[in-house]
Amino acid sequence: MAKNYPNVLSPIKVGNTVFRNRLICSASAPRFIQGPETYPTEALITHYANKAKSGAAVVTVRAVGQKAQAWLTEDPPPKDTPPRALDLDDEFNYPYLSQLTEAIHFYGAKASVYYGYKEPYGYDVSEHSPDVPVVGPFAKERIGVLLGPQHSGPIKLRREIPVSLLYEIAEDYANKAYLLKRLGFDMIYMHMCYRARLPGRFLSPLTNKRTDQFGGSLENRARFPLMLADKVKERCGRDFIIEGVISGSEPEGGYTLKDACEYAKIFAGHIDLLQIRAGDIEAAHPTGYNPKRTPFLSMAETIKKSGADIKVVAIGGFTDPESCEYAIASRKADFVAGARAWISNPDFGRLVYEGRSEDVVPCLRCNACHISSPDSPNISICAVNPTWGLEHKIERMIEPPTKKKKVAVIGGGPGGMEAAMVAAKRGHSVTLYERSDALGGLLKTCDDVPFKWPQKEFKGFLIRKIGESKIKVLLNTEATPEMLKKDGYDAVLAAVGSEPIVPRIPGVKGKNVFYAPDVYGNDTVLGKNVVIIGGGEVGVEAGIYLAQKGHQVTVLEMLSKLASNAVPIHFYSMFKEAWEKERNFKSILQARCTGIEADKVTYADTNGVEHAVTADSVVIAAGMKPRNDLAMKFHNAGDRLYMIGDCNVVGNVQKAMRSAFSTASML
Repeated sequence: MAKNYPNVLSPIKVGNTVFRNRLICSASAPRFIQGPETYPTEALITHYANKAKSGAAVVTVRAVGQKAQAWLTEDPPPKDTPPRALDLDDEFNYPYLSQLTEAIHFYGAKASVYYGYKEPYGYDVSEHSPDVPVVGPFAKERIGVLLGPQHSGPIKLRREIPVSLLYEIAEDYANKAYLLKRLGFDMIYMHMCYRARLPGRFLSPLTNKRTDQFGGSLENRARFPLMLADKVKERCGRDFIIEGVISGSEPEGGYTLKDACEYAKIFAGHIDLLQIRAGDIEAAHPTGYNPKRTPFLSMAETIKKSGADIKVVAIGGFTDPESCEYAIASRKADFVAGARAWISNPDFGRLVYEGRSEDVVPCLRCNACHISSPDSPNISICAVNPTWGLEHKIERMIEPPTKKKKVAVIGGGPGGMEAAMVAAKRGHSVTLYERSDALGGLLKTCDDVPFKWPQKEFKGFLIRKIGESKIKVLLNTEATPEMLKKDGYDAVLAAVGSEPIVPRIPGVKGKNVFYAPDVYGNDTVLGKNVVIIGGGEVGVEAGIYLAQKGHQVTVLEMLSKLASNAVPIHFYSMFKEAWEKERNFKSILQARCTGIEADKVTYADTNGVEHAVTADSVVIAAGMKPRNDLAMKFHNAGDRLYMIGDCNVVGNVQKAMRSAFSTASML
């Protein structure tokens, strides 16, 4: 009920606009939910409408823009980059945009829009302004193809935008805002953070090197964003809401939090809401390597208490009702915004209204919702929500059960627990067999790992939900085909997981050799000097863990890059920062292990020259292989066998959860 969270669910009036609560869905969308369409398809409309249906006060559409602005440019933009924004150049898109806003309004939310205005090609705030790395080191490898020319490298021959052109830009921006208002949008999201868009590049002394009235002092740097805001208000009316989005502070040489407070005072009366983000886009998506649940709330609080007469929006890590309520109740912010809360829980708002915090699925903060790996297919996924990216058609994909079945689930990892719960919700009688003394599978390795706190919370959530269900759980019970056949199951779901790959390396079976999943919680049995063979994500995580425990760690990786399989957007850079700050951690790349001995590991470099590294203990992180032979033994244990998760195809939590959900949904 609303009384559980009275502050975050309280209405608020901004000017003449009433917001039904303080929950804002920030600018986001499944990256791959559409194809080449430049209008919102039914899939995208459904995605945004569901956020409003769940109870959000504001649903922010990302992004609406233009393919090109040739009338402003002397140098045309590249023609081989497909547009990603919903296109305002094409008037045939207007009915679809109106359908989108109407769907949001149908459920009582305000429709906001991130208007992705493209600055004139070849121009910048000033000459020689440095680029901002918007998506980290992965940008130049692949993501430029997906995100557009501004992400694929620096623009050559950039010139300082003349003042006359700034006025033209402001007029055009206001005209487009008015068009968006006519299409049904209630407010506009003005991007001014990270130095990534033109207004933000004016605000920052890191990029603004102008010497005219638009550069130099803090007041001068704010002049162009103010011009945009005033033109929008002039064209659209005072009741058209503007949400400005700024960094609370910037890296060294940029503006400070104190400066951000001054900006807030300057913007008051011109901009209605001020969203406070991190100084860089990567840090703005906190992972488990940041132990603070809401790391940027303190900046919002400082600006809120600065005396600026402007409504403050906090963002970053607000994935549970308690943190949202705290931010508002403690007067640290007027609104809270989030994207991942509504991805991991599409019914997040409804759960807040119903006071059901215990049913909110913890977000892993893995950022795989952007793209799961450099080699992943172009689908939108969430590690803990198996229906994300499918929400517009999931009801058509699942048929209701025809009869109650007796179901056995073998294995108590995340896939097994999810399959058991889905089957039980569909009305089946479910027994879960787990050979160890506790549920959790490989997630149990997270218990002693500080940077794996989101995974630990997720494991606890699954175990708690199993305990609240009618599922019969048999711990310390290794299921056998004979056992299950005797009990007469209609369906057997094998979720028996995977096991480490044993590479063909001389000495791999020595007493000083361990495997990555086994080191967590057992680091005291390892010697001081540890060599990890395999520098993928699993090996690097094990290396960080052991380094934090005081071991001297050397990671040997055959490729030219560590953790090349990790999530590339808004995760890899923070992952890399985490291992680079560990003094006990080092790596050797393009190294092929040739042998393991009692006190050393030998490897060959790219030239075939052999080297040795001192090693008291060796950890193998060469990957995992499915335990499909074990699973196949159960093919006659019930009327039908299903293999789910790692025992079918080795993957990760997301693959296990989707496999479990889809399989159990067919029963």
